[in-house]
Amino acid sequence: MKISLAPLQGYTDWVFRQAYQKHIGGIDQFYTPFLVLQNDGGIKTAHKREVEPFEEGSKDLVPQFLCGSTEEFKYFETYFSELNYCEMNWNMGCPYPMVTKKGKGSGLLPHPEKVEEILANAYQNKINLTVKLRLGLLDDQDVDSILPILKDHGIVQVIVHPRIGKQLYKGKPNLSRFGDLYEKFGNYLAYNGDICTFHDYKNVMDSFSDLNHVMIGRGILQDYWLPKRIKGIEIPAPHERKDKLMAMHDEIFQLYGSYLQGETQIMQKMKPFWEYFSMHFENEKKVYKAIKKSLGIKKYEQAVDFAFAQKLKKE
Repeated sequence: MKISLAPLQGYTDWVFRQAYQKHIGGIDQFYTPFLVLQNDGGIKTAHKREVEPFEEGSKDLVPQFLCGSTEEFKYFETYFSELNYCEMNWNMGCPYPMVTKKGKGSGLLPHPEKVEEILANAYQNKINLTVKLRLGLLDDQDVDSILPILKDHGIVQVIVHPRIGKQLYKGKPNLSRFGDLYEKFGNYLAYNGDICTFHDYKNVMDSFSDLNHVMIGRGILQDYWLPKRIKGIEIPAPHERKDKLMAMHDEIFQLYGSYLQGETQIMQKMKPFWEYFSMHFENEKKVYKAIKKSLGIKKYEQAVDFAFAQKLKKE
């Protein structure tokens, strides 16, 4: 089973990915939060930091991009191929109105002719292409017109999140519709959506036993050892898990401190990180509250000491 980490804006940046893989591990492939071209035709420095430079550790990293035109697609294919990545991922799943109204993300799904035009006129096979998408924007039948186009143009794999864009992240994933698609396309499809526990994973596998790639997002942030549970790898004892969590936190803290300017920027990065990190502790609400209330680095470090004095949740 291949397990990939879904891109979560504000959480799974290069700092998190590096620290996670070093201290915990178990993920086979990471996807960056999507890169997008600015109005001036360039890429934000923060986005460049996600993919540049390509290093040995980047071999498990897939850069993801957002586009709605041939020009944008050409830019990203050239950019990633020149950085020596072997795969890129086109995001056709983002459900947020600020994206979909521009005809990007899941806003592309009602327009198969646009997808066909972009691939026919832009994709030059310089780099392997995968796609992450939803069932549609307003209609869960949109995907039926999109998948044959993707397959005809040599897209390597399609990761399906079985909701429509209008749902955002509400309601349940439509496993029935995913099943219809899986029956037709098999392991050309990977699955993404609401795998937060081993039980969730087992429920998906009970329905699609031959599935060979699942993408997991918040479930991994809530339980860093979820990939190892899925793979049947022994989970460390509580004291060892706490040591690994502390080492991971300290590395993230140090990496942000190495390039961010001032306490305010560092705190703006570290505090949201604890929204999920605190879930590993029995007193998660008290832990998160102490972190949120901390003002400045010294108070933050005191809150961190308080957190690591707590017991971890039982297995």
